[in-house]
Amino acid sequence: MKTRQKTRSHLAREAARLMAEQNIDDPYQALNKAVARLGHPDKRCLPEPEEIDAALLEYNRLFRPGTQNIELSKHRTLALEAMEFLAEFDPRLTGAALDGTAGRHSSVTLHVFADAPEEVMRKLLDAHVPYRETSCRCRLRGERAELPALSFYVDETPMELCIFPATAAGRAASANTTEATASTRELRALLQQAAGKEAG
Repeated sequence: MKTRQKTRSHLAREAARLMAEQNIDDPYQALNKAVARLGHPDKRCLPEPEEIDAALLEYNRLFRPGTQNIELSKHRTLALEAMEFLAEFDPRLTGAALDGTAGRHSSVTLHVFADAPEEVMRKLLDAHVPYRETSCRCRLRGERAELPALSFYVDETPMELCIFPATAAGRAASANTTEATASTRELRALLQQAAGKEAG
């Protein structure tokens, strides 16, 4: 059991290092590379994305605290601007910009809620924001699922809108993903808290 946990932790740290040094945004992709480099243990040794994120936070704290704080602040500020622009779709921030692991090449990921994806597309078109139709992978109650998504850039930072149905079921699905989410109000509070720490 101890050997299995040691292997799991080692894989999480290696995946985190790869994410930081090779600008990989997807923990699954980083884990696949880590497994290829370190060997192929049984599935019980594979860390969850949350464990890789925790290892990435620790890596950033140890090896690039100054750069990390700047990038995280930038991503959260851009996220807030995007959420205010998309207020009618009740956006929720999730992913690296929220959990604190955002790096220079990380995406800002928002959950938005609409009766149809075309409503969000129209909002971007009216603002002359070029976008690409894609899909986003979410973990819903432990299962992987794909939802319609739109991707675009703001100040060279990739943005991804994962579109959930504007229904009680859609909101429950967003809330039940394994990643935390934050409302516009909660993100403002995070930014104010960070600003207070810097001032102190």
